[in-house]
Amino acid sequence: MDIDVHALHHGFIRGMRAKGGLLVTDAEVLALRHRGGNWHAETRAGDFSAPVIINAAGAWGDALAELGGVKPVGLVPKRRTALTFQAGDWDVSKWPIIVDIAEEFYFKPEAGLILCSPADETPIPPCDVQPDEIDVAIAIDRVERATTLKVAKIDHKWAGLRTFVDDKRPVVGFDQRVAGFFWLVGQGGYGIQTAPGMGRLVGALAAGGSVPNEMAEFGVDSAALSPTRLV
Repeated sequence: MDIDVHALHHGFIRGMRAKGGLLVTDAEVLALRHRGGNWHAETRAGDFSAPVIINAAGAWGDALAELGGVKPVGLVPKRRTALTFQAGDWDVSKWPIIVDIAEEFYFKPEAGLILCSPADETPIPPCDVQPDEIDVAIAIDRVERATTLKVAKIDHKWAGLRTFVDDKRPVVGFDQRVAGFFWLVGQGGYGIQTAPGMGRLVGALAAGGSVPNEMAEFGVDSAALSPTRLV
C-alpha cells in the first residue's frame, strides 16, 4: 500500500506534542560537547542539554558526530532524482508502482500525476540537493523507451538524499566509545516506511531496554543494527 507521508509525519508530531514534546526548527547545531554527564548542544535556536543525544541528522550524521568528538560510521549520502508529469488520457489512480527488473527506473501514480525516477544513487556530500538535468533526462528516456507513456511537460522535479553505510543496514544504537551518544542514521530511502517500527525500537533501546518482544519475534536483532558492527 502507498503511504500518505504528510499525514503520517504530522500524526507523529501531534502525538509527540500531546506527550509534552517540543519541536524546534531552524536550529543548526553550532557546537556539541559532553561534560558533567550531559550532552550540551549550542544551536541557532538556543542551547539544549540532556544525558542522551539521538543523532538522527540524516546525511549530516557523521558531521554532527565529529562536531561532538565522536568517530563517524562512514555515511555516504546518495542523490535520488524524481519528477512528476501529466498522465494524459490515462486514469492512473489504481495503477501500482512499476519497477524495472534491473531497478534502473520506476514510476507510480501520484495525486493524479505520474511520478518517476531513474533510481539514481549518486554519491554526494551533504547539501541542499537539487536535481541534475541529466538524471531528469535519463528518467524520461527510460520510461518512454519501456512504455507508451510520453512526457510532454514536467510538472515538478526534485532530488533527495538517501544515506547508507557500507552494508546498507540502518545504524541504530549507542556508540560504545562515548557515553549517551545514540545513532539513528543510514535508513537509505526507507526512513518514513520504517518509521513506526524504528521509532518503537529506538524508544526502547535509547531508554536502556532491549528489542520489544513483538519485534524480536520477527528477527529484529539490536547487534545487527548497532554501530559497534562498523568499528
